[in-house]
Amino acid sequence: MAAALLSQHSSNPLECGSSDPRNAEYRRRLKTAERRRSNLSSFSSDDPINGYVAEDMKQYHNHLAHVLPTFSAPKQAQNAYIDVDEDMESDDELIILPPTTKPAATHEASRNDHGDEHDDHEEIREEEELKDDPVDVDEELTIYLKTPEERAEIEEEITDLESKVPQLATDYKLIDRLGTGTFSSVYKAIDLGYHDKWDNSAWHGNHPFSSSAYYQSAPRPPDSKVFVAVKRIYVTSSPERIRNEISIMEDCRGCRHISQLITAFRQEDQVVAIMPYQRNEDFRDYFRVLPIPGIKAYFRCMFRALRDVHHRWIIHRDVKPANFLFDPRTGIGTLCDFGLASRMETSGPTYGACFHTPATPEHPHGKVHRNLSTRDIKAAQQAAKDKSKLPAERIGYPDKDTRPVTKANRAGTRGFRAPEVLLKCGEQTGAIDVWAAGMILLFFLTGKFPLFQSNDDTEALMEIATIIGYKEMENVATLHSRTFCTNVPSVQKGMPWREFVEKQNPSLWEPQEPDPRLYPYNQQAYHDHVSRSRERDAYSLPPTSSTTSSPPSLYFPRSSSPASASGSSAPDALQKPSEEAHRRDIEAALDLVEKLMEPWSTRRITPRQALAHPFLRGEEGDFDEAADDDEFVPHRPGEGVCAQWHFVDPVTETHGVKVLVPCECPRACGKVYEEVLMLEAGQGLAIGRQPCEFHHGMAVC
Repeated sequence: MAAALLSQHSSNPLECGSSDPRNAEYRRRLKTAERRRSNLSSFSSDDPINGYVAEDMKQYHNHLAHVLPTFSAPKQAQNAYIDVDEDMESDDELIILPPTTKPAATHEASRNDHGDEHDDHEEIREEEELKDDPVDVDEELTIYLKTPEERAEIEEEITDLESKVPQLATDYKLIDRLGTGTFSSVYKAIDLGYHDKWDNSAWHGNHPFSSSAYYQSAPRPPDSKVFVAVKRIYVTSSPERIRNEISIMEDCRGCRHISQLITAFRQEDQVVAIMPYQRNEDFRDYFRVLPIPGIKAYFRCMFRALRDVHHRWIIHRDVKPANFLFDPRTGIGTLCDFGLASRMETSGPTYGACFHTPATPEHPHGKVHRNLSTRDIKAAQQAAKDKSKLPAERIGYPDKDTRPVTKANRAGTRGFRAPEVLLKCGEQTGAIDVWAAGMILLFFLTGKFPLFQSNDDTEALMEIATIIGYKEMENVATLHSRTFCTNVPSVQKGMPWREFVEKQNPSLWEPQEPDPRLYPYNQQAYHDHVSRSRERDAYSLPPTSSTTSSPPSLYFPRSSSPASASGSSAPDALQKPSEEAHRRDIEAALDLVEKLMEPWSTRRITPRQALAHPFLRGEEGDFDEAADDDEFVPHRPGEGVCAQWHFVDPVTETHGVKVLVPCECPRACGKVYEEVLMLEAGQGLAIGRQPCEFHHGMAVC
């Protein structure tokens, strides 16, 4: 239905005088969307988390029910709304009231200029009707929450894309724009053939119910509208860059917390990629208020994604908040945008080779050579020091430099590049993604974003050297066969990352008040956990095991809601974390920062080690304790316990499997035969210690 609003036809059913009842229905929905946009625009942009009205919370709960079949919102959340004063300060409390106590002023403000009571009752009736509509209606009309100018611009872009790629309009209904970038634009659309046209098994994957990535494999409810993200890659991108991105995304099918590639196609010079739609919030809206358990959820998702990507010898190269779609109310995060991703170099040493090895299975971030401290390197360092003492007119580059040009991949975003990228290391590993993840953790701990904003690589090196110190930066440069020298006084001493964080955020050690709108305090599973913990403490029972058959409550809330202040259990459950528990978490987080921001790439912690760190592992009995990550790792094609049944076709290089099928003869002889199946990317991946979906029940070990 909404396609009529965004189609290429000039007539609009909302503006014509047709008596079609669908027009009246959309007029009511459009009216409500415009009113909701007006309400949202009156909230402070500095605190949008506190600005969600009840209709948005209901829309969000419906969205969760659409994405996660196990989700259901409690009645008190469905029938509550938040009354916000326009002059509210950030420290004021939000009051959650039942709908019967709606203030008269709000009721009065909904009347028209003539004070007509009929319009007031009509709007209330429209709101009640929309409560019965599925989430798809609200998601389909999100474009009307934007300004008329932006809406017209988006509709023009959609019309242009549909005209240039007719196949897209046949299979997908474009309804909104999600974002734009230097190389592409992303639009929200409805998959018209999800239930009856496509085989979605390849991109859904086969993650078990207890895995944090199960939401990727969960089938969408029958007859529901399935939303996807349509990425339009601009024609200014080189064909090789487009090929590389599509190839890497296909190889990353089945990885956890990764934006899965559904399909991709080309129409002349237009290239389009289709991915699942992932709802998220702007990082700037929640990074100061997200509680510690939410921060843990953020990085569990991120490091699981990085672990799976690095296992496939791929570097993302552009890890940053804008490329990690995180929902602070569910704890679900998805890594996206592989436009700058690359494969790890294994070609061997080149001119100016570093004093460390490339990535290996035993040493994912490389290993230092024994001949690191050579006489030539020390001589070069001394020469650099001597040159820094020369007059200004004698400092610079040689007029006719005969040295060979050093080339290295320096792709990434300023402020997130690791030292080895800035020093043009030719054997870069996944450690550069880990450094960027550590930078994001600094944003959470310092409450400041961004921290580094350099104009070039030299300034970026100076920013890092100001913190780690001159001597450490000199040693890092030596590791990569480079020299570093400066006489800037502030660079000489340096400080630990811990000291840097404490200086930036003096209130770091003060526990935050629980926010009932954010994970985990809006999860019913959290309140159940608190109740069980109190019962266990009361009866001195031993702590329960964290290895259960049920999925982690972090990702699959069974009856989640923003805890109502009027509920009897909410005030008792939402207690501020104790100072001891908060201090323990901050100590662990600071230790993790030191390991993530280790200047030496070979010493930097790996994603697997980060997931085993106390900050992300938690302690026994914690609500957010993580299970053994090795149990849920998706192996590369042809690896795992059923590897002997997998093969690669030597001609087409297509991955295939061998399966045993019973004989179907009328005599029921009971014989079995070997059958060969050729697979698409994403199929046939063994998970942890379990075989792939084709070999369950077979004696594959």
